[in-house]
Amino acid sequence: MPQKARTTLRSVTLLIPFFVIFFVIFFPMGARAEKQDVSLRAADGFTLKGTFYSAEKPGPGLLLLHPCDGNRLLYDHLATMLNTAGYNVLTFDFRGFGASQAGEYTDFRAQRQKIMDQMPSDIDTALSFLTSQNTVNPRTLGIVAGNCAVNQAVHAARRHPAIRTLVLLSGGTDAEGEAYIKDSPKIPILGVASDEDSSAAAATKKLVALSTNRDSQVEMFTNAGQETRRLVDQP
Repeated sequence: MPQKARTTLRSVTLLIPFFVIFFVIFFPMGARAEKQDVSLRAADGFTLKGTFYSAEKPGPGLLLLHPCDGNRLLYDHLATMLNTAGYNVLTFDFRGFGASQAGEYTDFRAQRQKIMDQMPSDIDTALSFLTSQNTVNPRTLGIVAGNCAVNQAVHAARRHPAIRTLVLLSGGTDAEGEAYIKDSPKIPILGVASDEDSSAAAATKKLVALSTNRDSQVEMFTNAGQETRRLVDQP
């Protein structure tokens, strides 16, 4: 196996437990229950496909938003570990990705702007489903987001005060999102990127630096690959 590949696998192996530890610090829980595929009805009637990992006991809910170079299956290993630690976890495919493809949403490149415009509403749909589950504390939520979903996660936190922490992978936010982060000292942020992906690393560092929460932190990996997926893929 090439040296770079071995380094990438070591980084990923270390990073996934790191996510779990981060959430345990803020949402201490325990015990897992089950995993099931679900369908989410978006505001415009479109059906989004997802997977819900339910905890055995009531506790926090975590929403995992995949990057635009992947789908919800990217997070299966991480979601399973978080669920094993006692968290309710929801992953879903944005329209045009994975199993959420139908009709006009089969070609991401051709429909990119339309899909991006629907993301806030689709995330709200996912959060509504998550908080409706009887094992989820609707006032204690967290989001993991990668790449194109990072800005969406920050704005979701603006809309939903119940979101208590953010894990943001290889991405930044816009001016409005930056202002929100500066004015939200109660929300800890974990930013993660690979240093060779220079633009994403710079955006991630800037985003975390804006946070006034003393527990916010940035984690930079070396040779972990320029694709966000490599930061969470199961080795």
